Amino acid sequence: MLKKYKPFFKAGAMGQMAYKFNILSWFVISILEWTCLIFLWFSVYRASEGGMDSVINGFSFKEMIVYTVFINIITFAVFVNETFRQIADEIKDGTIAISFIRPISYRGRFVAQNLGTVTMNFLILALPSIAVSMFVFIKIGFLSYSGFWILARSIVFFLLTIFFAVLVNDSISYILGILCFYTTQAWGINQMREVIVSFLAGVLIPVSFFPGTFRDVVNALPFAGLAQNPVLILQGKTSLGESAIMLGKNVLWLVVFEFFGWLLFRAASKKVTVQGG
Repeated sequence: MLKKYKPFFKAGAMGQMAYKFNILSWFVISILEWTCLIFLWFSVYRASEGGMDSVINGFSFKEMIVYTVFINIITFAVFVNETFRQIADEIKDGTIAISFIRPISYRGRFVAQNLGTVTMNFLILALPSIAVSMFVFIKIGFLSYSGFWILARSIVFFLLTIFFAVLVNDSISYILGILCFYTTQAWGINQMREVIVSFLAGVLIPVSFFPGTFRDVVNALPFAGLAQNPVLILQGKTSLGESAIMLGKNVLWLVVFEFFGWLLFRAASKKVTVQGG
């Protein structure tokens, strides 16, 4: 049965390779972002009461630099997603009708294609970048582990959490894509998704910097599991139990979103209206 979706997986992987300039531009832009953020956090910690030895909301200066670099790499690997755009385009040009008569799952097609895209991103760019960054940070004393098994545990839980983060992120895109069955404002919905997810996932600043009650609410939501939690696990800032809970949250939210997406699609597919006809 999975053979039906293999072409879509390959299409996602090959499509990502077709735009090599995107990878190069990401690398250049990321270097500039890292430079700016490092100087920003350097100023923040230097101006704090304890100076460069301060620990602000659970992060030392060294940990914050590692977090900043890792979160940018993870964001590029996880947040790349074409599901929303493809659904919106199919509704707009009418090819959604063809999707309904194909002998495959409409949802399964997007999962396979997105996994292909993310897999290629992760293997070619994210994984080498993370490996080199970890080696450099360990050598310069910005990152340390209390033993080999702690390092191994962090890597295993990181990979598992990232895998489910990819699926959760795709589920969110799918649900919002289905909303395009009811509205023509696809661009606005997509912009809203990108801003909210980036902010609540800890991409701009760690969730621990949010005020008390709001921080607790955000930690209970699925967004922190998309980027921040995998990075914290990789940094070794979580215990075995905490890592397992973070992984469990991603699995739980995936089940919730997939079920909700299934219900929403059943209702929306009965009322789909192609723009212009």
